[in-house]
Amino acid sequence: MGQGQTKFYAVPIGEKKEGESHIYRNPNNTEKLLDNFEGETTVQGIFLRSCRKFPNNKCLGKQVVTGQNSRHYVYKTYIEVRDVAEQLGSGIKNLNLIPNPVVYEGQELRMIGIFSKNREEWLLLDIANTLYGNTMIPLYDTLGLESIPYILEHTQMSTLFISNSIVDTLLKVKEYHALKNVVTFDELSQEIVQKFGEKGIKVLNYEEVLNAGKEKIHPFAEVHGKDIFTFSYTSGTTGMPKGVMLRHLNFVTVAGGVVYQGIQLYPTDVYLSYLPLPHVLERVVVTALLGFGCTICMYGGDVQKINVDIQLVKPTIFVSVPRLYRRLYNAIKEKADKVTGYQKTLFEKGLASKMYYLQNGGHVQHKVWDNLVFKKTREAFGGRVRLMLSGSAPMSPEVVDFLKCVVCVPFLEGYGQTEGCGGSFISRADDPISGHVGGVFSNIEFKVVDVPQMNYFSTDKDEQGRLTPRGEICIRGNGLFAGYYKEPEKTKEMIDADGWMHSGDIGLIRPDGSLKIIDRVKNIFKLSQGEYIAPEKVEGVYLKVKGIAEVFVYGDSTKSFCVGILVPEKPFVLDLANTLGIQGTFEELCANDKVNKYFIDEMVKYGKTEKLNGMENVKKIYIEPTSFIAHGLTSNTLKLMRHKAKEHFLKQIEAMYQGSE
Repeated sequence: MGQGQTKFYAVPIGEKKEGESHIYRNPNNTEKLLDNFEGETTVQGIFLRSCRKFPNNKCLGKQVVTGQNSRHYVYKTYIEVRDVAEQLGSGIKNLNLIPNPVVYEGQELRMIGIFSKNREEWLLLDIANTLYGNTMIPLYDTLGLESIPYILEHTQMSTLFISNSIVDTLLKVKEYHALKNVVTFDELSQEIVQKFGEKGIKVLNYEEVLNAGKEKIHPFAEVHGKDIFTFSYTSGTTGMPKGVMLRHLNFVTVAGGVVYQGIQLYPTDVYLSYLPLPHVLERVVVTALLGFGCTICMYGGDVQKINVDIQLVKPTIFVSVPRLYRRLYNAIKEKADKVTGYQKTLFEKGLASKMYYLQNGGHVQHKVWDNLVFKKTREAFGGRVRLMLSGSAPMSPEVVDFLKCVVCVPFLEGYGQTEGCGGSFISRADDPISGHVGGVFSNIEFKVVDVPQMNYFSTDKDEQGRLTPRGEICIRGNGLFAGYYKEPEKTKEMIDADGWMHSGDIGLIRPDGSLKIIDRVKNIFKLSQGEYIAPEKVEGVYLKVKGIAEVFVYGDSTKSFCVGILVPEKPFVLDLANTLGIQGTFEELCANDKVNKYFIDEMVKYGKTEKLNGMENVKKIYIEPTSFIAHGLTSNTLKLMRHKAKEHFLKQIEAMYQGSE
């Protein structure tokens, strides 16, 4: 067993109260919750500690293109990154780019914005802000155009760092409020500079800010754990985004907690950063890696070409979200299904053998099968991956186990919310059982509270009669956000008088103290006959149906049945057309009655196998050829935004309900 690994994921403490479970803590921190990272209490401290310990380690990698579209990485060491961040932070001061700090709840907030994809300069600015006590305000595409003026007004920021890819979006904004400067990472044409000028905004080049910093270097600010490190605007499912205020202490204790979950990070580890940095999952992963002297390589800017980036970087740690892992699972399965003869037999034998060893001891590596059958799959990730992690939403055990076997490395599942700084629970590398999110981090404690209207109780037991409390997951401790900026009432709705944050997710506490996400409190709707439906549970079943890439289940409370919008896998539909003897373009096939009937029959059949009741199974579907992501219907973590999906597909939903009761 490695450091921090114990038999139990969490242990109960204190007395159980009526209507809720015991309070549970990490076995390593039953007396006191973790409040530091190797003695450091700020992100500034974590980074400067690595500069002292690993000064010449590669810190940041940037992809450059030369000659005949030849790509390679150039690196900055920890000391070089510190020096550039020092110049950048000093330049911001010397040019007075934060002229009007805001005092909020007794704390001075020196806010500075960024609107850009992941790139080297993004993290350099992030580090500069930690060195000089500024608060980063990241914007991102999926927030929607109407959210940008809202955030500019909400924060009253004066300066926004940008890349050229968002210029068109920014110029469409009607009201800029206090924004006076944009600092561009890329060269902008004189015409664009003039357009900004007409709107009263001065354009500065990133290099200008660095040069201004070189004129006079300032000492680092004194930063404290309770200070606000960043805002994270949640794309939310209703209304305008909320500004989640996250402290240095939040990031530090999540980053410091990984070692107590049995995860070892080393200065030799290499990471490819492509998940959006404005999202707290990626941000906290990067913070932890910086704390251990690891190398962070920025992707090339195009997620469609991530395979190229992987081969260049050859990462040792790989993090993604369930939607992308499922695509990968489907792609590997599809290839395996097309293999015939001896190779097919070999693949099936190898998979069955590895699945046996996995479920009887937790082993993910096998001397024979890994080289004989799964070498190519492993090399698809660069060949050096030693740890895979999924966050942001639950994954089905069959996908996790399959990926463990074919990629030949441990696969960890994490769970957390933006308001809990991204990481609240994570599974262990040596756990043979999938389908749960592991144990609570050392910086927080948790409990589940009864939800009687959904029949979940803290006194529930499993088939063996063992206590397995079920209810709404509540967490408390050093991972919790400081509140929603300027929205104290919404903060009170989220955090109760005793300091417990109510997640809105339903969890089951397994006998070993691990947590399984089983439902959602808020995402339920009632059909006309009074039946409650949890759409995410139904969607999880339908995503297992071959050929379905994405699905949205909806129920109108005045109707007696559910309907579905699905996005199919294009190659599957084209193959299906041949089998069914029909012709047409992909779009025409999606509108074909025979294709529609095939999918609804498969969905209902699979639904019955997975024990969906008659009300849960959809009665009608609409097949949409374009991904929900392309329609802008997903959050920055690729979760479906239901209110947007409903609005977007309103005509199709109404057509499916036409003439029904």
